Amino acid sequence: EQNGSSECLPCKVEEFMEYPNFFHSCYECRKCREDQVELSPCQATRNTECACKEGTFCDPNLPCEMCEKCQPRCPEGQVVLSPCTPYSDLQCGPAKGTGSSYLWIIIPGVILLLIVLFICKYLSCSPAGIPAGQLGPPNMVCASLPPQEVHTRLMQRLSRYGRVNVGTQDNDLNEQRSQDQPLPGAVDICAGTWCVLQTLPFQVMLPSAPSPRARPRRDLVPQTGKEPISALRGTFYIFAGINSNYWKKFGRSLDLPENDLPFDRTQDAFYEMLSKWLEREGSKASVNTLLETLDQLDLSGVADDISSKLVKRGLFKSE
Repeated sequence: EQNGSSECLPCKVEEFMEYPNFFHSCYECRKCREDQVELSPCQATRNTECACKEGTFCDPNLPCEMCEKCQPRCPEGQVVLSPCTPYSDLQCGPAKGTGSSYLWIIIPGVILLLIVLFICKYLSCSPAGIPAGQLGPPNMVCASLPPQEVHTRLMQRLSRYGRVNVGTQDNDLNEQRSQDQPLPGAVDICAGTWCVLQTLPFQVMLPSAPSPRARPRRDLVPQTGKEPISALRGTFYIFAGINSNYWKKFGRSLDLPENDLPFDRTQDAFYEMLSKWLEREGSKASVNTLLETLDQLDLSGVADDISSKLVKRGLFKSE
């Protein structure tokens, strides 16, 4: 008290206070929800600690209103990288070492493709009356020779080509890719009037999907009939739902001095920090400033979720 002395009293039952203060009352203890379990009870100097029940989780980077169920198992062909915890879902991924096994399939296929391209370029294989080089795209290899002769000449070329340096083959392939020429997905070997279509098993055609365009988030204004400062204060506990590891960065991004940053990781401490920011900014304070600050911290997804929640709760509306 000003010009006097203060007397400190212990917190009552179901109340706590974690740091030195000048408040006239302690904070009310947190109550765990039905989908949570109590990790540690509330004490005079510590709030209740809650966590999602077994088999459920809540992302600490997002406001947690209810726990979500974890995946029961990994999809076929994947293994567990990390189990389900109260703070993260089951993490799955490919088994280690599978990448090298795929290389043993891809590399021979690439070599076979280069062999066919080599034959197309150096083996005289024009159908009757059509000069070599005028057959169209390089994924067509034709021959006017009898089948037995084609087989003999093909084996001769393969035996000689097997001694070519593989590095040269890779360079040729990279050069072909750099010119934006698609790798041939099939090879036609023709002899006279007969043709055999050979499709390379490791190649697939993937349709190119247009990349989604980023849509800017619309500014928020207080809902009709809502007092702006009161509506802004009503968002502070919602913003406190972000990962507490970002709280001090959030405050510094708002140009708050170090003394105004949270002393601990309670939501009340975060609320006090934003209250000091509001007191300093006055009428210039805006919920859009808080959302833009999250964008600066690479938390745009969290900002979008909070923006949507503020609209759903009737505190703000899109401008």
